[in-house]
Amino acid sequence: MANLIKAIIVDDESNARQAIRNMLSIYCKEVRVVGEAEGVISGVIAIAKMEPDLVLLDVEMPDGTGFDLLRKLNEIDFAVIFITAHEQYALQAIKFSALDYILKPVKPDELVAAVERAVKSRKEDLILKLKSYAENTEEKNRPPRKIVLNTATNVYVINVEEILRCESDENYTKIYFLDREKIIISKTLKEFEELLSPYGFFRVHQSHVINMAYVESYAKGLGGAVVMKNKERVPVSSRRKETFLKLLSG
Repeated sequence: MANLIKAIIVDDESNARQAIRNMLSIYCKEVRVVGEAEGVISGVIAIAKMEPDLVLLDVEMPDGTGFDLLRKLNEIDFAVIFITAHEQYALQAIKFSALDYILKPVKPDELVAAVERAVKSRKEDLILKLKSYAENTEEKNRPPRKIVLNTATNVYVINVEEILRCESDENYTKIYFLDREKIIISKTLKEFEELLSPYGFFRVHQSHVINMAYVESYAKGLGGAVVMKNKERVPVSSRRKETFLKLLSG
């Protein structure tokens, strides 16, 4: 972050804007806050006037959402960090769409990390992620159907049901499919377990999360293993065996 980064904070809470401004001044010396706004309309005006490099954008505001604001713009030529809360419905879809976000109350280390990621991101990737988010939230309270997977070189938008299994590789996770090459993501298996568990996925082993829809059989020998539709065998740990068998039997 060698060059000066012009930033705008859009949040309806003045104390939240001030807290973020203070943290940026202390921990992100390359970021200069050039404007603030408290809602969708004032945010659109501020962005048009100041032409920022980075927008820190609240998800829920009195006159609409941060996504409503972005839809009002002819072009998005800046990086975005969403500001949200644990309990908000939008958070699940944000995670599935791999959008950058920070949780309230904002912590300095999370803000710094988000800024570093955001300024390195490509505009084309952001547009793709926002499109995925829009598709995931077309129907209120419908579970997300698409997940965005970031690799070192590409951004993939995948239907959740296409995922066969996930395998831990230290701080990385290998994502396997039936009909395409595996993808390696720089997230832990625990993160994928938390995302995918509500959608028919189960962690059968310390190193493996599987899509129960693709289980073909359970082999009892050699400690027990799942046989997947593509004939791959995945070990089942002894402490997860009972719960897995109950799920398998319906």
